Amino acid sequence: MSPIALAENVLRSSVSPEFTHGLHVKYLQYMADKLSMKLDIYPMPFARRISALRQGQIDLMVGMQRENSLQDDVIYLQPHYEELQHTFFVLKTQQSSINSFEDLQDKTIGVTIHAKYYHQFNSQTDLALVAVSSLKQKIELLQKGRIDTFIHYKESTLPTLEKMGLSDKIVIANYQPTESHPYFATITTKSRLFERKDEVEKIIQQGVANGDFKRIRQLHYQDTP
Repeated sequence: MSPIALAENVLRSSVSPEFTHGLHVKYLQYMADKLSMKLDIYPMPFARRISALRQGQIDLMVGMQRENSLQDDVIYLQPHYEELQHTFFVLKTQQSSINSFEDLQDKTIGVTIHAKYYHQFNSQTDLALVAVSSLKQKIELLQKGRIDTFIHYKESTLPTLEKMGLSDKIVIANYQPTESHPYFATITTKSRLFERKDEVEKIIQQGVANGDFKRIRQLHYQDTP
């Protein structure tokens, strides 16, 4: 932990080492600004971030999904700050090629390495998947005909396609999953923000109502190369 994290007016948090300038950092900076705190980011893999949160070494995390009861000691601040939906994209000329889940059986699908999607998709073990590390790679593979479709969050894909001038060439497929995924900011009882829980939740509530988190996401993908 850097020396600045010892100061009382510093919000200590962590993100993946791969995304030290990513969207989550911008969400954290927004919350730090609203709390009149400086932000100190300590990059760590996910499991270490959870451990650090539980031990009070960091104060707050974003990008958390509540999937089971294994994280019951983690406090999920209400409301969730964003809700995202995985979406299938195809070339416009092939928009009607995927009309049901069954149509995925003979398609090659671009996915993100280690990502989990929705239950039916995750449970189907015989799908032809091509795993890559970025949305841009998925888009390029689709353009080259290396894959038939890719799945990614609509909220980040649409502005990226617009920025790349591809909105009229790559479109949303006819078939789409119906599940959505809420994401939360989290603290624990050991967090220095625990006593300010109501204040932090009010910041999140107002940020959602004002569209601040949505705007941060849109600007991030407009600015990202």
